[in-house]
Amino acid sequence: MSALVWVPRREEKAAAGALGGKAAHLARLEALGMRVPPWYAVTTAAFTQALAAAGSPERLGEGTLADELVQAIEEAHAARIGDPDALVAVRSSAVGEDAAGESFAGLHDSFLFVRGRAAVAAAIRKVWASAYSARALAYREARGLPLDRIAIAVVVQRMVEARSSGVLFTANPNDGNVHQMVISALWGAGEGLVSAGLAADTWLVAKDDLAVTADVAEKTDRLVLDRVAGEGLIREDVSPDLRTAPSLTEAEVMTVAQVGLHLESAFLRPQDIEFSFDAAGTLWILQARPVTTVEELGPAAGHRLLWDNSNIIESYSGVTSPMTFSFIRRAYSIVYHCFAEVMGIAPAVVRANRDVFDNMLGLFRGQVYYNLHNWYRLVRLFPGFNYNKSFMESMMGVRQGLAEGEEPAPVAGLRRYTVELPALLRLAGRSARNFLSIRRIVGAFENHFRDRYGAWSKLDLRALPPHELAALYRRMEDQLLWEWKAPIINDFFVMIFYGTLKKLCASWCGDVHGSLQNDLIAGEGGIESTEPTKLLLRLAARAREIPEVRRLLLETPPEELAVEAPRLLPADFAAEIARYLDLYGFRCVNELKLEEPSLRDRPAFLYQILRNYLAMEDPAALDVAAMEAREHRLRADAEARAFAAIRSPWRRWIFRRVLANARLGVKNRENLRFARTRIYGLLRELLRAVGEDFVEEGLLAAVDDIFYLEIDEVWDFIRGRAVTTDLQSLATLRRRDFDAFRREVEKQPADRFETFGLPYHRNRYRGRPQPAAVGEDGLLRGIGCCPGVVTGPVKVLRSPSEDARLDGEILVAERTDPGWVPLYPGVSGLLIERGSILSHSAIVAREMGIPTIVGIPGLVGTLATGDVVTMDGAAGTVAQSGV
Repeated sequence: MSALVWVPRREEKAAAGALGGKAAHLARLEALGMRVPPWYAVTTAAFTQALAAAGSPERLGEGTLADELVQAIEEAHAARIGDPDALVAVRSSAVGEDAAGESFAGLHDSFLFVRGRAAVAAAIRKVWASAYSARALAYREARGLPLDRIAIAVVVQRMVEARSSGVLFTANPNDGNVHQMVISALWGAGEGLVSAGLAADTWLVAKDDLAVTADVAEKTDRLVLDRVAGEGLIREDVSPDLRTAPSLTEAEVMTVAQVGLHLESAFLRPQDIEFSFDAAGTLWILQARPVTTVEELGPAAGHRLLWDNSNIIESYSGVTSPMTFSFIRRAYSIVYHCFAEVMGIAPAVVRANRDVFDNMLGLFRGQVYYNLHNWYRLVRLFPGFNYNKSFMESMMGVRQGLAEGEEPAPVAGLRRYTVELPALLRLAGRSARNFLSIRRIVGAFENHFRDRYGAWSKLDLRALPPHELAALYRRMEDQLLWEWKAPIINDFFVMIFYGTLKKLCASWCGDVHGSLQNDLIAGEGGIESTEPTKLLLRLAARAREIPEVRRLLLETPPEELAVEAPRLLPADFAAEIARYLDLYGFRCVNELKLEEPSLRDRPAFLYQILRNYLAMEDPAALDVAAMEAREHRLRADAEARAFAAIRSPWRRWIFRRVLANARLGVKNRENLRFARTRIYGLLRELLRAVGEDFVEEGLLAAVDDIFYLEIDEVWDFIRGRAVTTDLQSLATLRRRDFDAFRREVEKQPADRFETFGLPYHRNRYRGRPQPAAVGEDGLLRGIGCCPGVVTGPVKVLRSPSEDARLDGEILVAERTDPGWVPLYPGVSGLLIERGSILSHSAIVAREMGIPTIVGIPGLVGTLATGDVVTMDGAAGTVAQSGV
């Protein structure tokens, strides 16, 4: 064929520069096996030639076509369409039209039901001329597109005399929902929908299960061929029996939806697809183009990843610094290498799945998420996964499975019994040995930790040069992180025995609320993480007995005391404060976020807590002995209820063994977590020491800038392996980005979301719709962790340093960590939106006897400070007064 006219051939690839966007898409549709009405294209070369001959854009619509072009059109028409008098559509196909970023929709002229050579030639000239229409030029100017390089092709396509026509959007253009398709259809030609604005039926189709919601409109008019004139469209009445009938059958809706999914997958982005059904019920695809009004690509882009922060948010809430994320990303990889060793996974298997271990976490707008896809891949490596999938998912915290097609194939029968079963039996034997030796294993680790931590914590980190600090970090990683097996074994131990205890409480003791097991493990004692708060309470009690100290703590601003305490306070009391800071000064709010200042850095928080305790109206609420007595009563009452329900001596013996192991495991778990807090505190000081050195050398402007670098960037700079040596520019860039993440709360990612394609490109991190926070009965519901019914006003806090004045209110928070514990003695109850029954908040609250409910969806968005509620810590319910 001539360079002026292009006819689709299988062996010839369509060039968008010669054919424009619409024609190139039609060629691709045919290549994908779609039924497309026969067509050919008048190329941009013909347009350029005609523009040169006309002399100016204004004259493009005048005169006749060049003889060479006329001959080429007649040959193409005969080859593709056949009958010279067949009805055709003549449409624009501009370069850039129907592209991902530019639609040009409706800007150029199109002509339907055109008949005969002369009419086709005239329509082609009119399409050319429309490239220079005022609306087209205004669009180009607004989009910054050049006006001196306009190129437009023309598609000539056989018309389909449609029974019904429509448009399919494979992503909802109204709200951007990439998981929902929208089909709009009516009787007659699709121009009635696109240009005439006639009433149309609408179907919403869910992509995951193809569930359909239909909205059938009353369709009084349609556009059809003007049979009198033999060409063009006319508007006519729809017969009464069709007006309220759906314009597509259920089968046709499914056919269109399936085509949409296929094309979306092929084009790797949501598509806007025009279609028609003829009188025989044949589906014709008229054109397809990207949906330009939807920001996300959605499932079309492939590479689906599922992200979730439901478990990790307790440790890393809000925006987390680059330093912390880069450290925990590596720490998770190391710890789960240790876990793989404990679970008996062969080293060769671990090496083959290194990318899984190295990519357990993700960071979106500064917030940390689990990559559940890789969590799933990890748990599939463990012996027994194919025997007890739900147990492994529970143990790892996986709460949502993968998409269909991503699940592992069922294990073949022979392999199931010759490979899987022996591996599971070996794991059971290894676990049994570990469980029988749990006291020795944990004790050995604690001794090892104390030796290492004791030596390192005595070092004057600020006196060490950077290369020695880097070497110390390497020792910390090698001698602690790579030896983290005891905490992992103990977590496994807790999962087994606490889970078994919960089941026995329900089946043997008739526990309907699911809280008896929590009461049974209260009052265990020996939980190190409660000691800092109990010591603070004793300091407050002592201060209350010394009028001068009490007055100073109540009247002097905490910020002043942080600086002047040794001068203002009596020497012996100041020494006790200094001792507290020496013992627990590494603690802070968000204790696992390295960028957070510790109590040593900002001791004002300590004095604010003491002031709060002293200001409380009921000093008895701060009595440590009374608090411990409440814990023991709670424990004794729970034991009495449990053993009253268990009559069989054999069952009682089993129950006692399970209970003893659950108590031991939970106590160990909290103490091992406190060890983790200590090492984070040491690492925080080490990094601040590096930051101070870098500031002194002029490498950074502020000590805190160190936390806007990644941890390996710091060590590489010290060791001579840095790719970028301008550390301040890196820190400034990231600080700007992370400050924006903190400000732009409305852009905060959902708690659970999917990404497709490139995670940071054309993904908005939106979650699926969640059920209402308040149930039909008007109650908020969560997980009861510590019993007690309390009625009173709530105080909603986003951070413990936000306002530490509490005097018997019910504390409401999105999440808590150990840094919140000093506030607990001042509250009558705890309501926490995020968290689990084994979270630190729940365990410490039980030790203090504070009624507690965790895991309450929508809590912080539902309650406001001052609202009066009644909470039931056993049932896990919250009732709002007056609601």
